[in-house]
Amino acid sequence: MFQTALSTRTGPPLIRAFHMRKPQSELIGSSDVVREISEEIGCAARSDAKVLITGESGVGKKMVARLIHERSRRGQSRLVPINCAGVPDSVLESELFGHLRGSVTGAHSHNLCWLEQAHGGTIFMDEVGELSLYMQALLLRFLEYGEIQRADSDRTSVVDVRVIAATSRNLLTRIAEKRFREDLYYRLNMFHISIPPLRERRDDIAVLFSSFVRSSCRQHHVPEPVISEEVVARLMTYDWPGNVRELRNAAERMVVRTRGAITQADLPREIFSSM
Repeated sequence: MFQTALSTRTGPPLIRAFHMRKPQSELIGSSDVVREISEEIGCAARSDAKVLITGESGVGKKMVARLIHERSRRGQSRLVPINCAGVPDSVLESELFGHLRGSVTGAHSHNLCWLEQAHGGTIFMDEVGELSLYMQALLLRFLEYGEIQRADSDRTSVVDVRVIAATSRNLLTRIAEKRFREDLYYRLNMFHISIPPLRERRDDIAVLFSSFVRSSCRQHHVPEPVISEEVVARLMTYDWPGNVRELRNAAERMVVRTRGAITQADLPREIFSSM
């Protein structure tokens, strides 16, 4: 959803911090939920408190994290986003906390680990619920002392980093299953923002779709099409399992495939077939 400046180093796709496309600078929507989340973003931005953002995949957790960072006192410093899912512990540990050259097999040699890159700014840990218990213990130690210790080294250093975490998991359920540390949960959950799925805030669908159509037209250098009332009505009744991400992708697909007007025939197959 947004893109932020990272170091120019390169590395295997598995261990590179992910990039997010530049989004709008404000939340888009007309529902009470959007107004409430906007207020919570403002409150979170006024402090350095850790933030836990929860919600289904595609609801906009990354964008909320970016807005909190940009409106905080750290907004002129770096935002470093990382994805905690599907990365081996050894690689994630070395990238997050650093390593000595050659000390970790498969780790990409570089000067600054992700936490050092985020010094003075914010690190956004997406899908924190996917961390192993081992990595959870390391993260908890950092949150308690603000120190990082490089892999296979006694060297420690102190960094000034705000942590914003996000997850699509129910962490309370994972705690009950002994798959997530309760003490880490309370460390991260100093400020909690919950984002409902799009199907629970249908008042936002038409506004979001119109915005995504306009931005897609600018991106692809095509004139804005007329959107039929039947299309809007269908979009409002579809359940959007992929949430805002799916709506954005659908808008872009319709823009690049149509000329002049968007009708029901231009709806993506999964939406049209559910009619």
